[in-house]
Amino acid sequence: MKKTRDHASDNRSPGNSMVLAMLFLLLGAFFFPEATWAEEPELLYPPAKTVIHAKIPSIHIIVRLKDDKSLNQMRVRSGDLLFSPHGTWGGQGGHYLHFSVPLKPGKNSFELLPSGKNLAITYKPLRSLSNLNLGDKDIYLFHRNELLPESCIQCHDPKKIKLSDNIGGEAQPFCFSCHKNILGKNPWQHSPTVNMQCLACHKESGAGSPLKISIPGGKVENICFRCHVNKKTWLQKSHIHGPVGTGDCTVCHNPHGDVERFQLWATGKDELCVACHTDKKNLVSGKKPVHYVHGILNGIGCIACHDPHATDNPFQLYKPTNDLCTGCHTSLKGVTRGHPVGGHPVSGAKDPRRPERVFTCTSCHNPHGSDFKFLLIGDILGGHICNQCHY
Repeated sequence: MKKTRDHASDNRSPGNSMVLAMLFLLLGAFFFPEATWAEEPELLYPPAKTVIHAKIPSIHIIVRLKDDKSLNQMRVRSGDLLFSPHGTWGGQGGHYLHFSVPLKPGKNSFELLPSGKNLAITYKPLRSLSNLNLGDKDIYLFHRNELLPESCIQCHDPKKIKLSDNIGGEAQPFCFSCHKNILGKNPWQHSPTVNMQCLACHKESGAGSPLKISIPGGKVENICFRCHVNKKTWLQKSHIHGPVGTGDCTVCHNPHGDVERFQLWATGKDELCVACHTDKKNLVSGKKPVHYVHGILNGIGCIACHDPHATDNPFQLYKPTNDLCTGCHTSLKGVTRGHPVGGHPVSGAKDPRRPERVFTCTSCHNPHGSDFKFLLIGDILGGHICNQCHY
């Protein structure tokens, strides 16, 4: 009898398990319908494991859902942040959801909810175009292979693009249907961007060939100088700022618009300069790495003395060194000898410490900062300043 009861119990067990399983499924479908029936979204943009090079740290994520069962639950998660679509459009093939999400340098991980699909994007902030090989297939460019993918054309009709042979081209509001964030709230904006003349810089097409959208690379001066023709004279100067010499205006200027005048991405009087000239950073930051800092650095800044593009004077100074110094220190204007003591040269002679240069104010004074009074390169006490030359 015992064996019979055990046998009967074993026969009932699978049936009970099946009933419980069905019950759990029904309860799950009732309380969590979106998790149970979530459709796997089709990721249209960007491709998985994309490497993005861009100035603006954000990107559009575009997905397509074939039905609307999970349309209202569709979100993008990044860490603790949850993003709703900024637009949803119905069209051929389903519903198209557009998300705008911020990026941080390095790897960015996103999860498409409620499906749980993952997306990884590597973001590399772009400051200069000169070092970017746009021909590298590993660099993702949306318009690289075609003007627009087939899935986009039903809403973004490329027939709305207006072509012109004028140097600025026609206004292209069509471009801003996606690139609204190009302008943003930047107070200083490049006129072609404000006027939506995108093809003035981004058109690549040969005679008889279809329109292709491109990003200018290499020496972008070839595009900049088409409008800024008077700036070509910089290239004839004796001393040219590195970015000008390499033809990369975008190292300092954002070609669309930015927070500072002339579309500079940082304060032009100091902050922008020390992004490259890092040895001077503490001099303008208020940290005072030396006891005395030239006052002009915390006033007008670097551009009080240096032209940011090109001049005929060393270090892109606006004038020869002594003429520049005596523009402020007027009591020494025209003095060639007799400072700081009688007979001491101020100009004209060779610099004993730097034989390749003539004697100037900077032979004794550091124009940026020093630990010694009057910005001298050595201490007056004990004659250390004199011993720099007279040893």
